[in-house]
Amino acid sequence: MKTLSKSVICVLASASMFAMACAASAQTVSPTGPVTATGQLTQSLSGLFTTVCNTTFTGTATASGFEFTSISGTNVNGGPLACTDGIVLPIYVDTVPGNQNQVSIRNLTVDTRLGVCSGSNIVVPWSDVAPNVSIPTTNLSFCRLSGNLTLSPATVIN
Repeated sequence: MKTLSKSVICVLASASMFAMACAASAQTVSPTGPVTATGQLTQSLSGLFTTVCNTTFTGTATASGFEFTSISGTNVNGGPLACTDGIVLPIYVDTVPGNQNQVSIRNLTVDTRLGVCSGSNIVVPWSDVAPNVSIPTTNLSFCRLSGNLTLSPATVIN
């Protein structure tokens, strides 16, 4: 019985050390609280109907990422797509464990007249040096999205 108890204690101790190691490798966002992401996004459907929008997302920075709950936007090139009403909110952006140079858009859904475009775990480059986030051209089914956003306040991932 003593051998079994010692084995159980060793297993529990190992599991606890593993859990602490995992927690230590988690990336955290600082500061937390209200956040805005403002900039220009370009969207198109199958490469057609290109529309450029000056866009502002508002939301909250949490220790593990961002939750954007509202959007406003203005069409700046006369393209035929709406700048705000097709994007399904909230949008969650998570830190990537063990990597402070990337964030991941958990789920992004755009509802268009042609149907729904969606993607998950969309990796976006991140740099603490500048508060700018460049979204590389991302294909979500037949939707295409790219752009540059500036976060305020400036936010770092540790």
